[in-house]
Amino acid sequence: MSGYRSLSIRYPNRYEHSTVATMRPSPARNLLLLAALLLPCGSSHATTIPTKPARHLFDITEAGSGALLLPTDVAVGTNGQVYIVDSGHSRIAVFNPAGHPVSTFGTPGSSAGELQKPIGIGIDSRGMVYVADSGNNRIQVFTPDGHYRSGFPVKGRSGPVKPIDVAVADNGTIYVTGNTNHMVMVYDQSGKLVDQWGGEGTSEGQFRYPGTLVVRGGLIYVVDVLNTRVQVFEPSGQFRFHIGEWGVAPGQMFRPKGVAIDRRGRTYVTDSYMDLVQVFNRSYKFMYVLGRGGKPQKFTAPAGLAIDSSNRMYITEMLEHKVSVYQLP
Repeated sequence: MSGYRSLSIRYPNRYEHSTVATMRPSPARNLLLLAALLLPCGSSHATTIPTKPARHLFDITEAGSGALLLPTDVAVGTNGQVYIVDSGHSRIAVFNPAGHPVSTFGTPGSSAGELQKPIGIGIDSRGMVYVADSGNNRIQVFTPDGHYRSGFPVKGRSGPVKPIDVAVADNGTIYVTGNTNHMVMVYDQSGKLVDQWGGEGTSEGQFRYPGTLVVRGGLIYVVDVLNTRVQVFEPSGQFRFHIGEWGVAPGQMFRPKGVAIDRRGRTYVTDSYMDLVQVFNRSYKFMYVLGRGGKPQKFTAPAGLAIDSSNRMYITEMLEHKVSVYQLP
């Protein structure tokens, strides 16, 4: 399957933002999906997919001390440096804005400053680097130059939890997604659990394997992977709305993985199954897919992504073992 290029059906306006909770795909919907994929591309009912090109600048593949291996997430620091979760090597690789290696930190292990299969990364307003040290069930905090500062275990109210991603609000509040408890957990700067919300389910405010999250404009955006949507919350955990729904039409999602917000408030979402990036406007309505001439730009298992102040997009392509850098339109 090559993203939307294999689809030849007409998509009504309902593929734009919907406030109806996404439910588990029914057998009937699965049959409709299969039928859509099998329709010939030359069908007279084909629709033009809204696209907008992003200019490829360069790829980051080497960390100075070896090639990247299964990168999962990326963040841009307050110093302009790029921090990549090099998950296959259980380390963080640091690059300058031109993509040249600067340093790495973290080695495999469970001691302070060591990492075990890290997945997500976040940076606070001071430039401190927070790493979701998934294999060690903890969050670790490093200085911008990679020196270990502190850490705390990720424990929900029912015990240890594998963290997937971490984001820090301007006031220092730390938000962590939990893979094994299907929740967003909220910590203070001392690592004390002060709140949590979610739980496994398909209703608004519930999750099935929450993944990447980002804090922007006083709201928390959470990728709800198996519910195929991005949910948006108030800092209190109050559900506001969601972006996307299950499907393979424009504005729908099949396996969302990463989310980022650009300086104009547009939301970018990666889909690791359809290998593309969709863009939603400030009102959370579908706008376009990154691509050209109605053909989506093809990525390889895109996961975490970040957008800097210059509107550069850094996108992890896990199975290609690289981070691709694009200038957004």
